[in-house]
Amino acid sequence: MGDAGDANKPSAVEGVTGVSPAGVSGAAGAAGVADGAAETADRHEPMTFANTPFPETDQSVFRSIRRRPLWRYLYVAALVAVDVLVMLVSLAICFAFNPGAYDTVTQVMPVWLFLLSYCVVGLLCLVFAGAYHRHVMAEGYELYTKLINAAIFTIVLASCVAFMLDLRLPRTALIVAPLVGLVCELLARWMMRCLLHRHRRRGECKYTTVVVGSSEGINKTLRLMRRNSSLGYVPVAVCPIAPDPSEDDAYVVTNFVPDPDIEGADELRVLNFGSRFARTIERMGVQEVYIADVLTRDSKLLHAMSLAIESLGIELAISVSLADIGGHRLYLRNSVEQPVLIASLPQYRATTYAIKRVVDVVLSAVALVVSSPIMLGVAIAIKLDDGGPVLFKQTRVGIHGKPFTMYKFRSMVTNAEEIKAKLAAERGQTDRFIFKLKDDPRITKVGKFIRKTSLDEFPQFFNVFKGDMSLVGPRPALPDEVARYGSLYSTRLLVKPGITGPWQVSGRSDLSQEQSEFLDVSYIENWSITGDLAILAKTVMVVFRGTGSY
Repeated sequence: MGDAGDANKPSAVEGVTGVSPAGVSGAAGAAGVADGAAETADRHEPMTFANTPFPETDQSVFRSIRRRPLWRYLYVAALVAVDVLVMLVSLAICFAFNPGAYDTVTQVMPVWLFLLSYCVVGLLCLVFAGAYHRHVMAEGYELYTKLINAAIFTIVLASCVAFMLDLRLPRTALIVAPLVGLVCELLARWMMRCLLHRHRRRGECKYTTVVVGSSEGINKTLRLMRRNSSLGYVPVAVCPIAPDPSEDDAYVVTNFVPDPDIEGADELRVLNFGSRFARTIERMGVQEVYIADVLTRDSKLLHAMSLAIESLGIELAISVSLADIGGHRLYLRNSVEQPVLIASLPQYRATTYAIKRVVDVVLSAVALVVSSPIMLGVAIAIKLDDGGPVLFKQTRVGIHGKPFTMYKFRSMVTNAEEIKAKLAAERGQTDRFIFKLKDDPRITKVGKFIRKTSLDEFPQFFNVFKGDMSLVGPRPALPDEVARYGSLYSTRLLVKPGITGPWQVSGRSDLSQEQSEFLDVSYIENWSITGDLAILAKTVMVVFRGTGSY
């Protein structure tokens, strides 16, 4: 890596400096030397990790444990306590409704032993499912997916243990209790997430982070971290670098030009990227290094730096583009001449598709039967409102580009499509895929209510039952929208559109076009049966809150 720069290039911001062949200039340069990063000469020197420890640096094997913030241990401990409480409450509920099951358990083993075994099995399944991972604890339906997986694991593991040990435990304890516990767990974890997000909005419960990349990439990342406090990153320093065109896999230190619109960006400490970078950030107490850009995933330097950082118990995060295949399941196939990385998405199998279709048919049939009185009431209200047609039929594009007729309850005036172009031009939304307006003048009185409550979507259960749509999937697109898709975004046509999906549970019409595209492509890459169930569960909460529905 080269730590060379332009000796005559002035710093863009006070406290920021370029690195020259002769050393570092100015007071900021002195700070850079103090950080142990001004190791430049009139040539590029490789980054090495010999003689890099600072004398006062902790060399104990427990340093990574001590580096983790105290709040993380407390929060995980609180999660464990809540999970145990949920398990006990679910058992109490089941035994209250079925006292015979409690009597059966007491005949097989002491109650205290059963409760202890049940909680241990449940906690192990939560750990195995990844429900305590630091980057999942604050997430939405990804966390709920893991909770559903954990409930399934609990049922399977508990049943297997009972069978192998010939324990004649009741089905209420082995099957019903974990399902009741799942419902309680979803609610409890949602409350814990809200608590964590509340603390993070106040600037608490976050990981100190150094952002590495170009000046533009660093600013983009800082905006992301400031805008999304739930991510849990608090930037404390930046490390601006740029590729060196004269050397292969070499980089030079550059100036950081903070965006004046980003609060506190000009106050961040600026570090140089050298052999002692890892030890420098360790001494600062940094817990996360975030690579914004410049360093690519196949860079030898990044590989070496990741080893140096992670060996000190510091986590490395790399920003990837939407087109990255990192979300695939990757297999490294070693051969004599050339290692080959094989990417696969295991959910795209015939068996998984078949299960998804069965779930769609069963749940849509149940939904049609249960909601038929509600749909009859909505139909009467629409007819009495303005005398127009009850259903709104529109051609949408389904899987592999196949068009189909989508049904909805009509929520707009009968000539809504005729005035759409005029409204789009007036509101500056002519280039957006999704045309949505708050206080849309085309919406009827009844339409406002059924949109707010999502009752207008109920006729789409017929589309699901027919096979045109799925319960969960990307939003069904219009033909003129599909005509504007790029190669990456068109991958949303590889699955059936859904009544609900990541777009609906993540903000709906409040999302930008870029955010909507990201959610759709991410869903295509990561969907699963349990993930769909988690989205369905979250949809219920979103509908009650009315988030982004207009």
